[in-house]
Amino acid sequence: MEEAADTVPEGAAVRLSLPVSAVLMERMKLPSTDRDELGGMVVLQLEKTLPYSGSELTSGFEIIGQENNQSDLLAIAVSNQQLDSLCQPLRTRRMLPDQVTIFALQLAAKFPAEEVLALIFREVDSTILAIAQKGKLVAAHASHGADPESFLAELPRLLLSAELEGAPVSFTKVVVERDLADWRESLTDHFGKTPVELAPMDEPLDQGPVNLIPAGWTLEQQELAHKARMREWLMLAGAVYLALLLLAAGYIIWLQRQVAGIDAKVNAANPAINTITDQKARWTTLAPAIDPNRYTVELLQQIDKSIPSSDLHVTVFDQSPEQFMVEGEAPTASMAVQYMEALRGNPGLSDYQFDITPPAMVTPDHWRFRITGKL
Repeated sequence: MEEAADTVPEGAAVRLSLPVSAVLMERMKLPSTDRDELGGMVVLQLEKTLPYSGSELTSGFEIIGQENNQSDLLAIAVSNQQLDSLCQPLRTRRMLPDQVTIFALQLAAKFPAEEVLALIFREVDSTILAIAQKGKLVAAHASHGADPESFLAELPRLLLSAELEGAPVSFTKVVVERDLADWRESLTDHFGKTPVELAPMDEPLDQGPVNLIPAGWTLEQQELAHKARMREWLMLAGAVYLALLLLAAGYIIWLQRQVAGIDAKVNAANPAINTITDQKARWTTLAPAIDPNRYTVELLQQIDKSIPSSDLHVTVFDQSPEQFMVEGEAPTASMAVQYMEALRGNPGLSDYQFDITPPAMVTPDHWRFRITGKL
């Protein structure tokens, strides 16, 4: 989250999608169709089953169906303490999310035309089986299977759990995350006549139907907005005060004379300043040729020396007078970050400032990264 927070532009709207493992989901049938009444009933039911009070939880629900003054819904709850801990990097940057939802909910909403859909995708260290009915999430369960054989071994348990919760388990289609393309053949054999398709699941999704923003965050955002307005008023008051000062004609005339004298001195010094600037530019251009620490061979030696493991491979190296860039592959994202820290701590590269593009997963044990060192 710290790395993600660093990439968010100032003033941008932030939406947070939580994994299934971070929340509690529970199917409920409640005797009402009024949304406000249902909200209170959901909180009471959750307080009965969870070791939290209502003030320690943020909850929401999605209505799956309503009939005869009865609602079938999926209730979702998350611990406020857990959310506060997770979003601390955002809070310190004054950019708390304006929406907190569940990734599986958003994903299910992409397929409103499917009668009963199975969604299979990786999330954190788990493989998720999510069941959607006409674009609404009705069940979601996590498996520790990281390969098709292990997942299929756990699938009967996942389907039984979903069926006990009241979710349908006869699918009209199975959609698999595109990064799990090598699973398709095994899943096709297992599901038989049910079509199995691949789909990208890393694209931006629409706003989810449930917003799990804690009440305390709303008050905090209102306070931040109030402080921003106060700063604007103070700046306006300062501008008015400055305008009043400028009305003093004698003071203005004196300032103009001082400025004129300074301008004359600056104009007189301009030739010397230009000469120094030209010399500095020449030295900057020649620096890679005369500074041993910036020789290409020396850089390559330091880059190689910093590699933390033989499992990490540098595949691309590029150098310019002001910076160098390396790209490579690692078995984990943490190893790529560890490599950047090793470069940062290398005394031979102490003149450079480093940053890393967030590692991109090719497969769970294959990550690509890019690190840039700038003078």
